Amino acid sequence: CDAPCGFAWLSVADGVASSPHADLASRSFLQVLHPSSLTTPLQARQLPGLVRQARQDWLAQYLTPRTRGAACTLASLLHVDGQVCAVNSGDARIWRLRPQADGSVQWLQLSRDHTAWQQMLDDGEADAGQADAYASIYQGLLHCLVLDADDDASEDGTVSDDWLHIWHGQTAPGDVYLLATDGLHGALDDVQMQAIWQAAPSPQDGLLALHGVFRRAGAQDDISVALLHTVSSDEKSELIAISA
Repeated sequence: CDAPCGFAWLSVADGVASSPHADLASRSFLQVLHPSSLTTPLQARQLPGLVRQARQDWLAQYLTPRTRGAACTLASLLHVDGQVCAVNSGDARIWRLRPQADGSVQWLQLSRDHTAWQQMLDDGEADAGQADAYASIYQGLLHCLVLDADDDASEDGTVSDDWLHIWHGQTAPGDVYLLATDGLHGALDDVQMQAIWQAAPSPQDGLLALHGVFRRAGAQDDISVALLHTVSSDEKSELIAISA
């Protein structure tokens, strides 16, 4: 569908399988984050505040003894008049795919996985080439969205934002933003995804090709993927989404 006037707000969420009521967690958070109608215009820079407020509203509306511990990951991107903000919690990812003059596509991961493995990379305790040598336990989540008492406030009253990664930037004509839950990059590595995308004649074909390879790989996880394509310099955009 078209995203007129350069405005688009995309989010994907994924219930954490080891938590109770995982499907409730992902669906309910998206319902709180995305109201049925927007009463005031938004700016891209407002996205972190919108997610923080949604988290508080989510806890107030859905936290009960029965739902306590329900958890999900989130990736959300707000595009307004050429300005972009991307946020994530957990291991749902966002990439920017920017066409280059030579016909190639530059991939930039805008999100940051909240996993023990990513923390080890950040701290210099491992390098990306060692991924296959480490047990899957290192892919465990350090942060995500959880229906539980809000305990992020420290002793001095300040609130930690460790659970939310934030990226700000500007879009360029032809940019593609790809949001996906962890089932996609759990089945296909970066090299595979980029090769599949490069061979596709259009962004929509690229998304369908990624989905097809994912299905043929026999992956055990499910996926939700959304794509935003800035098609021209007049900031008209199109939104494509697929789930499986």
